[in-house]
Amino acid sequence: MMRLELTKLWRQNKLLPGILVLLVLMIGSLEASLYFQLRGIDTNIEAGQVAMANLTASVRRHSSDNYLSTYDKAALETVEKQITNLRHRNGYQASTDAWTSFTRPYPWLSYSGDGVIEGLHAGEVEATRQELLYMHRYHIASMLPVTLRTNPQTASTNNIPTSEIGFYPPLTERYYERGWWQIWFWATAGGLLISLSVINLFLGDILATEWEGSTDRTRWLRLQNETHTKLILTKLAVHFGLLCLLLGLALGLFLLYAWLRTGLGDLRYPIQTWVLGKRVVSVYASMTATADANYFHPLHIVFIPLIRYLGRLGVFWVSLLFFNSAITLLVNRIMRIRLLALLTLVIIPLLGLVLPTSVYNPFTYLKGDWVITNYFGYLLNQRGPVFPWIVGLIIGSGLLSVFLTLIQLPKKKIQGTPRAT
Repeated sequence: MMRLELTKLWRQNKLLPGILVLLVLMIGSLEASLYFQLRGIDTNIEAGQVAMANLTASVRRHSSDNYLSTYDKAALETVEKQITNLRHRNGYQASTDAWTSFTRPYPWLSYSGDGVIEGLHAGEVEATRQELLYMHRYHIASMLPVTLRTNPQTASTNNIPTSEIGFYPPLTERYYERGWWQIWFWATAGGLLISLSVINLFLGDILATEWEGSTDRTRWLRLQNETHTKLILTKLAVHFGLLCLLLGLALGLFLLYAWLRTGLGDLRYPIQTWVLGKRVVSVYASMTATADANYFHPLHIVFIPLIRYLGRLGVFWVSLLFFNSAITLLVNRIMRIRLLALLTLVIIPLLGLVLPTSVYNPFTYLKGDWVITNYFGYLLNQRGPVFPWIVGLIIGSGLLSVFLTLIQLPKKKIQGTPRAT
């Protein structure tokens, strides 16, 4: 039966188009990142020049003889170095000079206004300090431009002055211009759900095709002494295996393209996560610096290498593919109408991109980045990591869906014609 299923799917010619669509989306994401990065760097250079001019003018207003203190000179030199690093696309030196500015009592990035960093209160400044320290310690080149390490709480907690709001986008927008970094970006931007929607477009009717039209092809299988349970489990194995194969081939081809285009990126790159820890004392002079650094207490931000993040993402993605295969069979079993099943399975993953985020929204549990980094643990007020039990919940839900699919629906009784008297 396994060979029969594979033969049928091969004849339907769905695998190659599915790989092609996924590959086009992946490459398009990378090219869009490169395009916006180029514009962003130019904007940041211009903003940095404005910031340096404003800093110089501020010093001169407070000094009658235009005297520059040692601190002011060092700040201006750091800003000028950061602008030069952007011009030369020097990621390593950019992170080093940014780290230098973050060792001072009042941290500064070349394209930031005075009120931007002071207006962030959800641990962003302390997280950025840790990230820059991590890259400096392990000699890792930063993404360009160097930005603050924001989090999902940033948008709702900042109180940036209106006069400084123009500096906020260049200070926070990141461009994931390398191969491995793009996979990280997809996990943060809903790429997992989009991939499920695309896959379902091509493979979402694996069981409904057996009842296409007025023909019930499962009758032939029953004549061959093939049971309903064997049919469902075979369909599940084939569908899940093809999902992994299709996504794996698309990712492999994309990484080859990215390697030739921009490189794959450093797998040691720091990723922020939320773990249980003690309160920290900020090294900065701001009155709210320590309170801001402990915003997520009892959790606090710790950085892990990208390779560990991608390993967890792989486990999460595979469990999500298994759940998707189980749901696909269940929807096909209930609806039996091929086009209706396809439409349902394409739309359902996309709902996760538009529905509001809430702990009561099941799609929130499918946000891979939040689960892996344990930000979702903060939302659920959990002290330990939520990754193991959410993955277990996804797999358990898939097994429940398989069980429901295996239940035999009652057959319609065919009443005979009454005998004439």
